[in-house]
Amino acid sequence: MSMKNIVKTLGITLVMMLFTSCYDRDIIDHKEINHSLPEVQNLSYAKEGNVVRLAWQIPADIPADFRRPLEVSVQVVENNIYRQIVTVENEHTSVDITIDTNKNYRFVVKLLGYLTAEAQETGTTDRFYSGSRVVEIQ
Repeated sequence: MSMKNIVKTLGITLVMMLFTSCYDRDIIDHKEINHSLPEVQNLSYAKEGNVVRLAWQIPADIPADFRRPLEVSVQVVENNIYRQIVTVENEHTSVDITIDTNKNYRFVVKLLGYLTAEAQETGTTDRFYSGSRVVEIQ
């Protein structure tokens, strides 16, 4: 092995060590966040031809820390591939989505809320999602 190859190998190894050792995930993982949203309630669907209407209810127990109106995020999964995210604004409780009737679908529905200025802590996000509710259509 020539000296040039040894120097190149050592250089690459040094750069790899620098990039992997400078990552401190503990700082992010150990921040305590005291805000959460409840999941949507009574999630249901109706299928008519190639249109699926998803319907839900917004829970009554939304913490005052969140600005109103809330949004609802609907992830559209087609044949196990994420295709799009549909955002439903102003606390509407349904959405119509056009589908291909020859494919399988999964819809992941979550509440999306933003903290008020008073509730937001410096250095943390103001956007929070609830847990997921899922509907599968085959």
